[in-house]
Amino acid sequence: MKKEVAFICDNARNFLVRSMLDELKEAEWTAEIYSTSMSNYDFTKTSYKLFIIYIDDFNKDTEKMLSSMQKMVMNDKSNTKQLYIVGTEEDIKQAYKFIDLTLVAHAFKRPVNVDSIIRELNINITNPASDIDSKSIESIKAKLRNENKKTIMIVDDDDIYLRTIENWFISDYNVYTTASATSALSMVKSIPFDLILLDYEMPVLSGLDFLRIIRSEEKTKNIPVIFLTAKDDKNVVLEILKDKPTGYLLKTTAPITLKYNIKQFFEGKPIWWKSEDEV
Repeated sequence: MKKEVAFICDNARNFLVRSMLDELKEAEWTAEIYSTSMSNYDFTKTSYKLFIIYIDDFNKDTEKMLSSMQKMVMNDKSNTKQLYIVGTEEDIKQAYKFIDLTLVAHAFKRPVNVDSIIRELNINITNPASDIDSKSIESIKAKLRNENKKTIMIVDDDDIYLRTIENWFISDYNVYTTASATSALSMVKSIPFDLILLDYEMPVLSGLDFLRIIRSEEKTKNIPVIFLTAKDDKNVVLEILKDKPTGYLLKTTAPITLKYNIKQFFEGKPIWWKSEDEV
């Protein structure tokens, strides 16, 4: 897949938009700019598979564009078109009134680290949604799996923390990382992960939603999931524990302690984590 993306926004002269487009260009991505007012434009006639909607001022044009994008993705028989949204937390919540959240590959909250957007785009062209076939899966397996190591998937929308924790584990385990729970869903059905380390608070699909989905499917229901999150609110923890995750660890856990806990898990020994009695 070519490194090209349709970039939809209200004002292409916006400083933040220009900065984002410059960073995409530096990363060798070609971004074609379209106005949010072009909701009647037939994007199916373009070669673009990836679309970014940058929400600066949520208005009627934004509503129409989101509805148009929803129809496009739903009618995409090739299952190759991917939609990304950039906006404030309130913008993103508003967007989900006009487009089904399951049709959004990833939503990025402003202010956004453009590196995290580029990372997701690069993952998509490496493993596009339509490319999850036996050949590509075997390729990913070969890249990930050292038979002498356990395989961990880490899911967290904080790109900096994601890279940090990957560095902590990469010498001891096969590690796959993704900043999107929706991307993780497409992988978890095909790759035999030994453990998933999962953030709780993520856009589009929360960690708890992700857990409930994989628990509902026969093929993935037994994959161990340990929450690794900054959330220590009593009500949130109790809500998560109802779905019986394998563990619940805080991001404030020291690296040496975190690594010890994961080692304990793979050795079949108890790990320290919050139980209902400790909340």
